[in-house]
Amino acid sequence: MVVLVITLVLCLVLLCLLDRWRRRERAELGLTNEAMISADDSEHPTPTLYSARYRLVGRPDQLVRAGRMLIPVEHKPRARRLQDSHILQVAAQCFLVQEVYGVRPTYGLLVLAGGIQERVEFTAALEQRLLDTMAEMRALLREDREPGPLWVARKCRACGFRETCWDTAEVSTGG
Repeated sequence: MVVLVITLVLCLVLLCLLDRWRRRERAELGLTNEAMISADDSEHPTPTLYSARYRLVGRPDQLVRAGRMLIPVEHKPRARRLQDSHILQVAAQCFLVQEVYGVRPTYGLLVLAGGIQERVEFTAALEQRLLDTMAEMRALLREDREPGPLWVARKCRACGFRETCWDTAEVSTGG
């Protein structure tokens, strides 16, 4: 009987600690009144979202419920600042949430290095930019063309395919 009581007390303490941890995690994301419904690193993994109509697939690191809205959250723990590719990735995730669940998120979240949070507003203009980018990418694939190199000094210098992308003259001048 004593063992049962001790076990129940320990379980209650563990549940309280877990609840506290979840609340702190949501607060760190600036989501105090929202509920985390899935995360890639949890027992409820984030589902892969798919749109057959747009031939688009993606999976946010987390999905958070705020009222009826689902908000995709993407973590970029090594990024110190917001990149255009990050914005388009979150836009694609917002787009997929709308396609799959039928409710349009007004924004998505990016969590950068040091827990810095960036809110990406999912506007009609950003959605159109995403669709235009997808159309451009598909045109490149259809025409069997390469988009051309984009010099990112830190990444390109360390890449084993650098010689494939860049002429030696372009590499030495910084492109």
